[in-house]
Amino acid sequence: MTKRGRQQGELEQLILDSLWDAPSALSSQQLLEVISPDGDLALTTVLTVLSRLTEKGLVNREPGSGRSLLFSPAQTREQHAADAMLKMVSGAGNPALAFSHFASGLSESDLAALRKSLER
Repeated sequence: MTKRGRQQGELEQLILDSLWDAPSALSSQQLLEVISPDGDLALTTVLTVLSRLTEKGLVNREPGSGRSLLFSPAQTREQHAADAMLKMVSGAGNPALAFSHFASGLSESDLAALRKSLER
């Protein structure tokens, strides 16, 4: 992966994390202040990433006051993580083996929580 691609993915994750942590939808300017308080990022960069995240269905965009737009996550952090895990497992040649390797990396409390959720 190129440095630019890696940085783009990191910026997408930073924006998603900031939106998940926010108590309500944020404008692009508010988001810029959260993710780049030192002013290293340009607003146009944030707007580009927000546009891509919206196209991917990961961020919702709605009208704000005046000409501003408000952005919020399209799903919870947990739903996003579950979708990512499902995509990875579906791409594995042997899903059972992938699940086995995944489970071997879990703590005892995480395993107990997984067992409990599977019993429902």
